[in-house]
Amino acid sequence: MTRPVALLTDYGPGSEHVGALHAVIAAACPVADRIDLAHDIPPGDVRWGAVVLGRLAPLLPGAICVAVVDPGVGTDRAATAVELLDGGAVVGPDNGVLAELLPAAVGAVRLEVPPAASATFHGRDVFAPAAARLAAGAALAALGPRVELGDLVVPTWTSAAAVAGRITAAVIGRDRFGNAALDGGEEHLQIARLSRGDRVVVTAESARHPATVARTFADVPRGELLVHVDSAGLLALAVRDGDAVRELALEVGAAVEIAG
Repeated sequence: MTRPVALLTDYGPGSEHVGALHAVIAAACPVADRIDLAHDIPPGDVRWGAVVLGRLAPLLPGAICVAVVDPGVGTDRAATAVELLDGGAVVGPDNGVLAELLPAAVGAVRLEVPPAASATFHGRDVFAPAAARLAAGAALAALGPRVELGDLVVPTWTSAAAVAGRITAAVIGRDRFGNAALDGGEEHLQIARLSRGDRVVVTAESARHPATVARTFADVPRGELLVHVDSAGLLALAVRDGDAVRELALEVGAAVEIAG
């Protein structure tokens, strides 16, 4: 049975690089459905690519995912295909972008880089062809030598910390609405003993901003800052009908403190 192929990259929506992935897969396995998961991962942002892949891939059980956020393309970083418990697989660089899916992995292989492959476009020349083979029914073992799951790259990323009345976190992602995702979740609100409706102060870039812990955007007046848990379970900052990233001058990696 042919399986769908889902694509996640930092190439940018509508770019020719996305088109190249579609073309390679369509040529090798024309009956496979192709799905664009996301192509707006910030360039080279491996962590955010891993976060987005980790929450989207489970929506397509059994699919073959291609994940290309690859600032080390052309170096000695490995190319990998990983088989998942749901019967699907994910193909991409072994640089951490696959890390969120590894708890659901059952096997992995290294992909050979063909001599004719471009040093700067492994998405087209390595990952898309491998995904097309898997979609057409090839076994994972046919793609390359086995590798131990414990040898795959799992970066040590920052994580929020909380004590009573205070959370310290870092910005790990942002969206087109200006919402900023932090490296914490509901559990940090609980540890800090902060509840929905509580008034707090958010400190970012040495500036202090009044905010409200809320369930959703409409819980606060227009233009007001809120702290909430987003649809992926991450602690987040938003401005109702506004742009928290711009108004708080937030960059990925910026430190944030939320205090009651």
